[in-house]
Amino acid sequence: MVFLEARNLSKSFGSQRVLHRVSFTLEQGNILCILGPSGSGKTTLLRIIAGLETPDDGSVLLRGRDLRHTPPHLRRFGMMFQEFALFPHLDVSGNIAFGLHMRKFSRAEAAKRTAEMLSLVGLEGFGARRIGELSGGERQRVALARSLAPYPVLLLLDEPLGSLDRALREKLLFDLREILRRIGMTTIFVTHDQAEAFAVSDTIAVMDRGGIVQMDTPENLYRNPASPEVARFLGLSNLIDGRVESASSVATALGSLIAPAQGLAAGERVTVLIRPDAARIIGEDEKPALGMSIIEGTVRDCLFRGKNYHIELKVQGGQTLVFEVPIEAGAPEIGRAVRLAVAPGSVFHSSR
Repeated sequence: MVFLEARNLSKSFGSQRVLHRVSFTLEQGNILCILGPSGSGKTTLLRIIAGLETPDDGSVLLRGRDLRHTPPHLRRFGMMFQEFALFPHLDVSGNIAFGLHMRKFSRAEAAKRTAEMLSLVGLEGFGARRIGELSGGERQRVALARSLAPYPVLLLLDEPLGSLDRALREKLLFDLREILRRIGMTTIFVTHDQAEAFAVSDTIAVMDRGGIVQMDTPENLYRNPASPEVARFLGLSNLIDGRVESASSVATALGSLIAPAQGLAAGERVTVLIRPDAARIIGEDEKPALGMSIIEGTVRDCLFRGKNYHIELKVQGGQTLVFEVPIEAGAPEIGRAVRLAVAPGSVFHSSR
């Protein structure tokens, strides 16, 4: 049986439609990330699942049971927000135990569970500290422990790392995923940050204008975005107009590019995506490996990023493409003409 199902959820606020017939399923133990820009409807969707908003149409089912008439406190869902919402007048243990006391756990049971949660999130010995004495990362861990303490069946996270600086956020991402994996917690994680989504989730649902436009594993989503709009939102900006030549090539302003076009008619207009990590610089007379395309252009900018160089390449027609190229060949000079050997990209139907 499916653990959680959203079925044709729609919601409007006045004349503004926020969700339109949103449906998905979530298996027990999986981490689903709802990814989208501001205004895409992702937080409204999460609040409907939590019972904090009522849909105009559609339903949320938990193990096949419709939750329409189940109030939030009876759904046994844990929630964690960007602001943490911790109680400053309580110490760390008091914050973690708050939900346990609300659910009538005995003092001994609450103390035991609180100690387990402190250990789980790596805050042993922090129980007596005041919230004001904690760093942002430590507060985030307390908020997570408080959400998990009352044995929720589902954890809902709404931009939980949004208030932290990037270095701390990246560290806590891996800690968060490891904790959720260790306890097998079914989770829905809302974010607008692609890096967070790729790092934490088993499945990503990309939302735009009130609907889910693609739902897939992180790897498949990155390698095969369903549309140019999804690709752009994922930060994949190397999109080139073209026409299908054959089942394996597309004619573009850059020349003929090798790209899968099975099932598309010759002459059909498409958009080709070239992933930024799919290229390497080759010599002027070097022949590319079988299946590789050649792109020529002038280096507009070059940034060293540790494992690779980030280059901006001005190509035929004035378009600028972005690539992350290996450092073995050295940094290309700005203003220099270079040749890139590019692995096959992805081809999309365009709505024109």
